[in-house]
Amino acid sequence: MVNHRYLLLVLSLLLFGPSHNLWGIDQQTPSSVILSEGFNDVGLEGKIYFLSDPQRQLGIDAVSSPVHVNDFKSGSGNIGFTNAAVWVRYTLTSHLETRRRLILEIDYPLIDEIEFYQPDGVGGFEVRLGGDTNPFVLREIKFRNTLFTFEIEPGQSVTYYMRLVSRGPIQVPVKVWEFKAFAEHSSTTLFWHGLYFGAILLLIVSSIVGFYLFRTSLFLWYAFYLSCYGLLNFTVIGLSSQHLWPETPVLQEYASSILLSLVVIGAMIFSGKLLDLRQYSITYFYLFRVIILLALVGMVISLSGYLVLANQITTLSGMALVPIVISAAAVVYRRGNLAARYFLLAWGVFLVFVFISGLYYWGVLPYGFFTAYALQIGSVFEVTMLGVAIADRIALINKEKEKADKLANNYLVILNEKLEELVHERTEELVESNRKLHKLATHDSLTLLLNHHSIINALKTAISAAERLRQPLCIAMIDVDQFKQINDKFGHQVGDNVLVAIANTFTRSLRAYDVAGRYGGEEFLLILPQTNAENATELIERLRENITELIFSGTQGKGVTVSVGMTSYQCGIEMNTDTLIRCADIALYRAKENGRDRIEWGNCVAAVNDVRSS
Repeated sequence: MVNHRYLLLVLSLLLFGPSHNLWGIDQQTPSSVILSEGFNDVGLEGKIYFLSDPQRQLGIDAVSSPVHVNDFKSGSGNIGFTNAAVWVRYTLTSHLETRRRLILEIDYPLIDEIEFYQPDGVGGFEVRLGGDTNPFVLREIKFRNTLFTFEIEPGQSVTYYMRLVSRGPIQVPVKVWEFKAFAEHSSTTLFWHGLYFGAILLLIVSSIVGFYLFRTSLFLWYAFYLSCYGLLNFTVIGLSSQHLWPETPVLQEYASSILLSLVVIGAMIFSGKLLDLRQYSITYFYLFRVIILLALVGMVISLSGYLVLANQITTLSGMALVPIVISAAAVVYRRGNLAARYFLLAWGVFLVFVFISGLYYWGVLPYGFFTAYALQIGSVFEVTMLGVAIADRIALINKEKEKADKLANNYLVILNEKLEELVHERTEELVESNRKLHKLATHDSLTLLLNHHSIINALKTAISAAERLRQPLCIAMIDVDQFKQINDKFGHQVGDNVLVAIANTFTRSLRAYDVAGRYGGEEFLLILPQTNAENATELIERLRENITELIFSGTQGKGVTVSVGMTSYQCGIEMNTDTLIRCADIALYRAKENGRDRIEWGNCVAAVNDVRSS
């Protein structure tokens, strides 16, 4: 018999469980978030204030005034469903040594409207907009999550505000990133997302292949369920608004509710067919229809524009889906359908993650990697086991095709077991190929230093960093003296050996953050970041002496010398790569005229004036 008491308990938890404090608000005052030198990222959970504006009438002047300062309360940042506008306040204190440009990330893509208020320095606020109701192409940084950039001075303590409005649940996982750390994080996250969605796509393809092999609709409903589920996850993490409908934000508003309804419908139809409920349990057969009807109601309400109610209904149907399927599988298994054992295992594990995800979206559980990605984590196991369940079902209903069924079952099992390994291997091969191609495209084939184009790009980057951070920067243009005579007298092969030896000397003698490139022929360009003129002179002089001590085979004991033209970047003066290189070239020519094998410094201010006059 059906365990009705268990079923009622589950439904009551779904209906009434999240009724306690959804805001997670307490009276503790969060402290200012300290940004220390060397930080990569810092999460603001537990250190931000929240203020509910049920009438949505408060503006930034009101909430930032002393009247409302005590109305803000600290909380977990997991608000859940609310019709109110939610104001967020937090304070950042910089212990950084220099002015820094940072990134603010709201790691929840489904918030409809986000207004970010940054003090403008004259008593007011600069406002910037985000959220999925704004076209993706208008975002400040094109990324799946809403990002804002801001700058903070050393020793400065700044209070920021955000206003959030959404017809779905509101989560406020806020994090401050250093630019480089965020780039590395987003690259790693994109890699794992690629693996996950690649696995889903391969399972969909295998299901379609299974349909053509066995001609049963079970595979098509499994493919439908996987397609909707994969697209739902693609939407929830913000990739749909970035790649599928970047200029149509209205689709993002409706997509999550509609797709969740489709997932419930697909899962119920697929599960009902696989468990053969019409034969084993007519009670659950009609109960499944009730859940399908609930999902359809949520979809209709969503299309009618009542997204808050629609999101609550579809979330409820999604949470009810798993316990009902598990109890149905238990009944069917006891009545002789052995395919249900895979359902019990797959949905039993998935049940835990669905409830975690549901309670997270209702605002009961706080934000964290485990809660925010609970559905993705659980679904990896669930869809794999459902694939095995399909194979077992086919074996039971097609005994006369035992050989074909065995091949299909082995194919699905091997595909599921080896999927991650194959994707990992292909990814490693692609990464290695891209690395080799990048090196070929950016490095000189003879000296293995950066080629002309790449060293110019490196100089542009160094100038930008020097100007932004107000740090010294020097460059050196190095030319091998009388190199043509070496080629003419000893041959081009010997000349190439000389260039390679000099390049190796650069690699051994320069610091880790210095950059060397072959500018052209026997000319080299060295970039010395964070180096003043005195230190740069010492470094290049030592390098010049090392080159004069080189011994080459094939030159009859003849050594080589180099002439060097150097210049330094002057912050605040309009100087680009052409100006710096021209200045270093002039100094190089002067070194040649003054007897070679020496260092000369160029005057960049004069070069700038020369460029302007020309």
